[in-house]
Amino acid sequence: MMSTPIIFAKHRQGTVAAENRLFSPQDLVVLDFSGFETTPFLNQELGLNLNKLMAPGLGLQGLLVGGHSFAVYYFSETAYRFVLSESAAQALSALVSKHDSDYDIELVRRSDLAIAQLSGQAALETVLNSFSLTPGLQISDELACYGKQSGDVFVTTLVQQGQQHYQLIANQESLSLWQARLAEQGFAHSDEHAPN
Repeated sequence: MMSTPIIFAKHRQGTVAAENRLFSPQDLVVLDFSGFETTPFLNQELGLNLNKLMAPGLGLQGLLVGGHSFAVYYFSETAYRFVLSESAAQALSALVSKHDSDYDIELVRRSDLAIAQLSGQAALETVLNSFSLTPGLQISDELACYGKQSGDVFVTTLVQQGQQHYQLIANQESLSLWQARLAEQGFAHSDEHAPN
């Protein structure tokens, strides 16, 4: 029985860091956003143009009012995932609460999920091989991002501060195992914060 390949994306924009590095961005959180009116809310209240997000996994990076950056991934017309800083999460939560009675929406903080971020010359190949992903999409917009579920890890690709990065989002136990495997493959763990 053949399994269906999990197609992943590669950025055509951004530079590739010379060193293979692994970060644990402590200030990033995951919020899952769902409901029958999530897309209208994102269009009208956040002013997001979601027309390019036609396939599950496609995403975009942007700024909330106040300059808080975020990445949002499309799962369906009624489900999205935000990856953002704690301060941005608070700002988004406040906005959703303000419009709670106007839209059929729900914002859920995923406290069960942690994030690791890697970059470097071997990052793309390592992500593809480790998570059984098949390269297939080319992303040419620097603000676009892409994420796919592989087993218990949501794997993303994005450009931050002009550099290509990959995020691994999973429960802490699973993420710790992946971090150990990546360290064995030559990814130096850094205590520095990953770029926002």
